[in-house]
Amino acid sequence: MTAAKKEESVLQGGLWTMVSKVFTQLTQFAIFMVAVRLMTPAEFGIFALAAAVVVILTQVSTAGWPEYIMQWHGNPARIRETLSVAIFCGVTIAALGVAGGGAVGAMVSEPAAKPLIQILSVSVIFTSIGAAYSGVLIWQNRLTAGAMLTLLADFANLIIAIWALIEGYGVLALAWGRLSSAVIWSVSGFVVCRVTPKMVGPATLREAAEFSWKIILTRVVVNVRIYAATLIIGGFLGATSVGYFRAAQRIVAAFEEIVSEPTRVLSWNLFRRVRDKYGGHAGFGALSLRFFPILYYGAVPLFTGVFIMADMLTAGILGPGWEAATPVLRILAVAALIRCNGHASLAILTLAGQVRLLPRVTALYSVIAIGAVLAAAPFGITAIAAAELVAAAIVFVINAIIMKRYAGIAWETILLRSWAVLPALVVACLPVFLADHFDLLSGLHDLIRFVLIGFCMMVFFAPAILVFDRSLWPALRKRHFPEPATADATEHSV
Repeated sequence: MTAAKKEESVLQGGLWTMVSKVFTQLTQFAIFMVAVRLMTPAEFGIFALAAAVVVILTQVSTAGWPEYIMQWHGNPARIRETLSVAIFCGVTIAALGVAGGGAVGAMVSEPAAKPLIQILSVSVIFTSIGAAYSGVLIWQNRLTAGAMLTLLADFANLIIAIWALIEGYGVLALAWGRLSSAVIWSVSGFVVCRVTPKMVGPATLREAAEFSWKIILTRVVVNVRIYAATLIIGGFLGATSVGYFRAAQRIVAAFEEIVSEPTRVLSWNLFRRVRDKYGGHAGFGALSLRFFPILYYGAVPLFTGVFIMADMLTAGILGPGWEAATPVLRILAVAALIRCNGHASLAILTLAGQVRLLPRVTALYSVIAIGAVLAAAPFGITAIAAAELVAAAIVFVINAIIMKRYAGIAWETILLRSWAVLPALVVACLPVFLADHFDLLSGLHDLIRFVLIGFCMMVFFAPAILVFDRSLWPALRKRHFPEPATADATEHSV
C-alpha cells in the first residue's frame, strides 16, 4: 500500500468511524423507543442492574488487549498470541458471569434475572474477541473496515432486539440483541482480518499482562468515578434529582461518543505511525498541531449546537416535565467540549512509553471530579454540573502539562493554531438565531427541528472553516493527513 493510499484511508476511516458512532446512537435510540412501549418500568430496572454488572465484567475482559495490539510494532506473531489471550480472558470472565447469574437467579424471585445475566455474560466472550480484532484492524491501518464491522454489528443488534421485543421476549430481547451484535462483530472481524489465534508463549503472556493491568485499573477507576458521582447526587438530593442529572448526562454522552471514538481510533493510528517513523515521540508535537485543531473543528460546533438548542433536546427526547434538565445539559455540553482532547490521551501516553502513568493520572482526575461534585452537591444539580465543568478545566490544564512533559505537545500553540474555529462558529450560529427570530420550523417536532437546524449549522460552518483555515485545502485536495517532515522540524515546531 502506497503512502498516499494509507493517508487516504486515515481520512476515510475517520469519517466512517464517526458515521458508525452516529449509527450506534441511532440504533440504541430506536431500540429504546420500541422498548419503552412494550416493556414495564420493572423490566427496565432489571435490565439496568444486570447490564451494570456485565459492563464491569466486559471492561475487565476487553481492557488492554486491543490497546496492546494497537501499540505493537514488532513481530506480527505477537498479535496472534494476544488474540489467544483475549479469547481466554473472555471465556474466563463469561464463565464467572454465567455462574453468578445462576446464583442470582436462586436468590431473587424475578424469573428473567438468571437467563438475562447469563446471556449477557456469554456475550462477553464475543465482545472480547471483537474488541481484539478491532485493535488488529487499526494496527493494519484499516480504519474503514473497522467502522463497517461496527455498522454491521449495530444493525444486527437493531434487527434482533426489535424483532424479539415485538415477539414478546421482554427484557431478554435486549440481551439477545447484544449477544447477536457481539457474535457478528467477532466473526466478521476474524473473516476480514484473516488473522488466526496462536498458542501464547510465556513472554507474550507476561508482557501483555504487565501492559494491560494498567489499562484495566484505569477503566475501573473511571467507572468508580461515574458511579460515585451518581451516589453522591442521590444521597444529597434524592432520586428525582438523579433522574434529571442522569438524563442530561446521557444526552451529552451520546454526542460525546460521536467525537470520542473517531478521536481514539485516529490518535492510535496516526501517532503510532509517527512513533514508528521516528522511533519515539519526537514527531508527536508537530502532528498534534494539525490533529487537535481538526478535532476542535468538529467538536466545537457540535457541542455549541447542544448548548444553544438544549431546550429543544430536552423537549424532543425527554418530553414535558423534564425542563429542569435543560440548564444541566447546557453546562455538561461545555464540560464535554473541554474534555474532548482527553480522548487521545490514552493512545498518546501509551505510544510515548508512559503507560505506567495512566492509573495514577486517572485516579488523580477521578479525585478532582468527585471532590468537585461533593463540594457542590448541597447546592443542587445545576451547581453539580458547574462543578463538573470546573473539574474538566482543571483536568485539561494538568493533562496539558503531562502531554508537554512526556510527549512534547505544546497546548498553548495548539490553541493558537485553532483560532479559525471562533469566526467560523459565529457564522455557524446564524441559522440558530434566524430560526429563533423568525420562528422557523416551529411546527415540527422538537427533535426534528434540532436535527434540521444542526444540519444547517454544519452547512454554514464547513465553508467558513475552509475560508479561515486555508491549510485545510491542500489536505482535502490530496486526501491525506499531514505528518511531520523531520524530527528536527518537529522539535522546532514545539
